[in-house]
Amino acid sequence: MALARALATSPGLLLLDEPLSALDARVRLRLRHEIKALQRRLGVTTIMVTHDQEEALTMADRIVVMNHGAIDQVGTPQEIYRQPATAFVADFVGSMNFLTGTLEAPDRVKVDGLVVSCPPQEGLAVGTAVRLSIRPEDVRVRDLPADVANRVAVEVTELDFVGAFCRATLAMRAAATVTLTADFSSNLIRDLGVAVGSRLDVALPPDRLRVFAA
Repeated sequence: MALARALATSPGLLLLDEPLSALDARVRLRLRHEIKALQRRLGVTTIMVTHDQEEALTMADRIVVMNHGAIDQVGTPQEIYRQPATAFVADFVGSMNFLTGTLEAPDRVKVDGLVVSCPPQEGLAVGTAVRLSIRPEDVRVRDLPADVANRVAVEVTELDFVGAFCRATLAMRAAATVTLTADFSSNLIRDLGVAVGSRLDVALPPDRLRVFAA
C-alpha cells in the first residue's frame, strides 16, 4: 500500500528504505522480482537502501557500498562482487576467505610458508603485510592438471549442508592454522566421496585472487 501511494503521484525519483526487511523469506523473494519489474515498467529512478547483500545484487543496476558514511565503491553487481575495491567491500558483499600474508614479489604472496601466485600488484611495496582473498565458490578441486597454479593439500575439518551445496572448512596440511572455506556442489561431494577427514588437493586460481593491504 505504501508503494502504491508513493507511485500514485508519478514521482521522478522513488526512495525505498529497507522495504522488504520485515517480510518472511518467501514473500521477500517474490516481492523483489515484482518491485524490479514494476520499476522497469514505469521507468522511475529508484534508490533503495538495504543491508541484504543478496537483495542488492539481484535488484540493482548499480550498487553503492558505504562504510561508516563514506562510499567505498560504486559499480554494477558483477563489478562489486568480482572486483571489490576494498577489503570491506569484499567481506560485506558475499562470503570471502581472507589469508594474512606478506607480498614477497609483485605477483606472489607468502602465507605461513606457502607461496601463492596472484595478479601483479600496483601500489603495494614488496614486504607489505597483505590480506589475500578468494571466494568459497572459486576454490577448485575437480580435474586439477599436474601443473595447476597454487595447488594446496588440505583436510576437510567441517562440512555443512546448505541445500544445493556443502560449505567445507579446509585446513591446510602444510599450515594447520590456516583454514579456507569452499563451496562444493552436492554432485562433487558424491562423486569424490568428500567427508569430514577427507584429504584432497585444491587450487586457488590466480585470476580469482584479490590482494588488499592489511
